[in-house]
Amino acid sequence: MQLFRKQTAVFIIILGITLQSCGLNEREKNLKKQQLEINQKEQQLLVWEQRLKLREQELDNAKHVLESAQMQIDTAINPLLVGKWIVKMTCAETSCDGSAIGDTKTEQWDIQYSGKNLVVNAYSGLVLVRVYTGSYQNKVLRIVDEKPNSQALITANINFINGNKMDGLREISQKDCKIIYQLNMDRSK
Repeated sequence: MQLFRKQTAVFIIILGITLQSCGLNEREKNLKKQQLEINQKEQQLLVWEQRLKLREQELDNAKHVLESAQMQIDTAINPLLVGKWIVKMTCAETSCDGSAIGDTKTEQWDIQYSGKNLVVNAYSGLVLVRVYTGSYQNKVLRIVDEKPNSQALITANINFINGNKMDGLREISQKDCKIIYQLNMDRSK
């Protein structure tokens, strides 16, 4: 009987180990399945990440192309500037003898391009009184007297509003004083 008890005990132990190992095998299979699913999801995420990086790079390239095109537009020829303009100048600030705040004068400016440089011929009546040269960038026309004399430097910064209107400032800097004119420009009809 003791032998029977020993055999039964050994049988129960073996049966318990076998049953436990069956449960372990099932758990191991489930873990491997979960590991495989996780690996597949990681691969999908990596693919999405690569696609996202590619899209970001494409957007950056498109942004650079647009910025470059805008810069070329801003520094290129603006055909809306070309033509004759009536320029009304009102003295806004002065420290020079012989001029006063509120003084006004009117000129006609003929704006043309020479290559990418602007040439502005300023007329008082039919008389050519000054030639400016300059450039157009970022919607601002910057010009300077082409033949400055030793006594004065004349510059202007003009904001392009639309095809028929501009405004800005014209500055005359002399040795001991300066005059600033407010400019209002309308396209000549």
